[in-house]
Amino acid sequence: MIDFRKELSKFDFVTVDAEFARCYNEAAQVIEVFNSTLKRIGKELNNTNLQLEEVLSQYLEEKEKDKYIAEMKKTITVYEEEKLSLVQGLVATLDQLEDLYRYSLKNKLGSWAEQMQLLWKNTSANLLLLGITRIDGENTLFDSRIHSIVQVKEDKNYLNGVILEVLRSGYMYQSRLLRKAQVIVNKTNGGYEGNEQNSGY
Repeated sequence: MIDFRKELSKFDFVTVDAEFARCYNEAAQVIEVFNSTLKRIGKELNNTNLQLEEVLSQYLEEKEKDKYIAEMKKTITVYEEEKLSLVQGLVATLDQLEDLYRYSLKNKLGSWAEQMQLLWKNTSANLLLLGITRIDGENTLFDSRIHSIVQVKEDKNYLNGVILEVLRSGYMYQSRLLRKAQVIVNKTNGGYEGNEQNSGY
């Protein structure tokens, strides 16, 4: 029968085996490298978090800017509509002035007629400064883009398609057509001699 106590007493449990000690030392080095790597990853994570916060902050700023820009665009649209409304109101007033001007042309009331013609020309110059263009076109060829035929007459002294008379001026605000000019156009039996694409009749 084996005496376990006697057998165990042969072993020295206090002395560490050299091979075990070497393995322990290698494990300690691996753990140290692992800890160092963890610390480095921790620092990089902190840097990444800071960068993410900065990006998020910039994103929120951009979002606020976009919101502000959208609000400004709405405000500009409202102002443009108000401006257009004012221009259309001005055109209605100009129509009344035009009635006086056309009346003075037909009735030749001396110096009063000359004053009206001068006023009409000065008004046109002032309108240009505001971005409003008056469309007349008397003694020019009819253009369907800016003229509307109200009446056709025949006068052999003029070319076919020439505007004989402007009944009501048209207006453009900047590049936007507010209204075509209403005109009387010459149409002779000889056929149209102007630009047929623009004739409209």
